[in-house]
Amino acid sequence: MSCTYESKGKYEFIEHIHEYRNYEVLIEQNEISTNSGLDCNFSEYYYVQNKDMLCGMCKKFIHLVDLLFNKGALINYNEDHIKDYLNYWFNNKLNEIDPENICKKDFFQNLTSKISNDSNLRKLRSSIYDIEKNEFKRLTTIYTLYMFYNEIKKIIHAEDSNKENIIDIANNCVQEYKKIEDICPTHDAKFCMALKSFEKKYEEINLCNLQLVKWKKQKLTLLTGKGEIIVDECTISEKAANEELEQPQGLHIGGDEDTPDIDKQNITLGAVTPIGILFICFISYRFTSFGRWLRSRISKNKNIIENLGENVNQFSHISELDHMDSINTYNIAYNSV
Repeated sequence: MSCTYESKGKYEFIEHIHEYRNYEVLIEQNEISTNSGLDCNFSEYYYVQNKDMLCGMCKKFIHLVDLLFNKGALINYNEDHIKDYLNYWFNNKLNEIDPENICKKDFFQNLTSKISNDSNLRKLRSSIYDIEKNEFKRLTTIYTLYMFYNEIKKIIHAEDSNKENIIDIANNCVQEYKKIEDICPTHDAKFCMALKSFEKKYEEINLCNLQLVKWKKQKLTLLTGKGEIIVDECTISEKAANEELEQPQGLHIGGDEDTPDIDKQNITLGAVTPIGILFICFISYRFTSFGRWLRSRISKNKNIIENLGENVNQFSHISELDHMDSINTYNIAYNSV
């Protein structure tokens, strides 16, 4: 069939493919059995062998359109990028069903005529077209590269993932890259810009903090395929730097080791201080004028205490004598009676 193909260089949407992909997976997982507004009788396409697949694709497409044009969608909401992605998805799915006999633009017009009240589909009237074959191949390649890249990032950030799988995915990425590495810089400037953007993101991935067993390099396998020769290995200092960056700010490793020294200093200071005071008092008492004065005072107080003691004894003795005299007096008086 003779279709009108167009090359518009719409590559920007691919940088957000991981966001759109979430909804693409959603419509593939959820069986969409009915759609009240869709008539799957595509009589004009009687030559298509798998009409059930064609009808199922249309239902999924309508559902995907509604999901992405929903303002609550968890995506970088750019309507132009959404339209470009949906056009690529529509082209890709129809190519899987019948790559030669279905013109995408004509089929989309036929589809919208069956659901005339769908406002989201109407937004795509001027956005669905037949992508030129070479451009479609380039789009598919860079789409696949980003799929690999996003899978690598997902493994890196997942706690329970097998990090060793990263290198196998990177090798697949290199094989895919070889399909288009000779295109730039002599062809399609827009595509080359999109490819350079991908290369930068891919090459920025650092593997040192993952401590892989099978791969000791700093970076992923280079897209040129010469990674085993060119890519530098991780060094101990780099691993330590990565570990330090992962530690919370203000955390001081080894703080517990300093605590015993502080305790020892406190204990030593507590023991030495009383001894020093006693030593100073002893020197002052024995060898200074203050000590002589203090001793004289102590001696004088001692004499006073001794005199006081003698007086107390004398007083006690006198009291005893008085007591005995009183008894004797009582006895004398009693006897006289």
